[in-house]
Amino acid sequence: MICQRTAPASDLRSFVREYLLLHMQFPAGAPPPVKVYPVNPEEGITFILEGNLRVANPESGLSQARTRSYVFGQPSSRQDLVLSPHFRFIHVRFEPGTLYRLFRLPVASELRQPIDAAALFGKDLAVLEERLKNAGYAETPALLDQFFRRLTSHRKWYPSPFDAIPLWMRHHPGCFNLAKMASEACMSERHFEKKFIAQVGVRPKLFARISRFYEAYMTKERQPQRDWLSVALDFNYNDYQHLVKDFRQFAGGSPNALLKAADLNPERRLQLAPGFVGV
Repeated sequence: MICQRTAPASDLRSFVREYLLLHMQFPAGAPPPVKVYPVNPEEGITFILEGNLRVANPESGLSQARTRSYVFGQPSSRQDLVLSPHFRFIHVRFEPGTLYRLFRLPVASELRQPIDAAALFGKDLAVLEERLKNAGYAETPALLDQFFRRLTSHRKWYPSPFDAIPLWMRHHPGCFNLAKMASEACMSERHFEKKFIAQVGVRPKLFARISRFYEAYMTKERQPQRDWLSVALDFNYNDYQHLVKDFRQFAGGSPNALLKAADLNPERRLQLAPGFVGV
């Protein structure tokens, strides 16, 4: 069993943030493992190599089975991942805007719900899935690098001043200024917002809030001795209550309730990654 994060090859890092390989096994007949999955700034592809996955929305009470491999856009609400007792998957996290850059997908309209990856990759997907199923842990990143290198090499992309802004926002989540960012992209604010929604999937202000919330959450995970107020102020929240508002929207509960729920995540129960925050 393993929980392994790996960076892609250096030439792919403008597209791919990381690969996460998770392989777990619980006793047969045990309750299904559930992983709390708060909103975070990501889009990407998930390959389910063994077992099954259902995704439950705590807010609506609805759940949905995932296909073997699926592409997802920027989420906006918490999800709970209900896993089968024996489960192996690879989660590929893209940088914001990658799906648009690779496929020219209007992310906001096409990826409100995850879609079957076969619709985008065709027969190449079946070949990759078979290789990933038979690969050892150490071989997996190289196979993914090879696949995405071939994919990106076939896509022509002409950089613009806009391209770097979503990534900058993810790294500087407490510094959102729409007028300044639109100016740096050489656009009007209205045009900037429209382009951001098409390429990232949500409004820039919402993306900034999601990024700030998630960085605050991860900071507390890494530094549990810190109090929530100091974390909130570090990320330019006006006060603790504004941070709580974001936690309720993006994690479905209070900050401490999320930490408590995350302690029951399956990889922590199996002690695969004591400091693991989430995917």
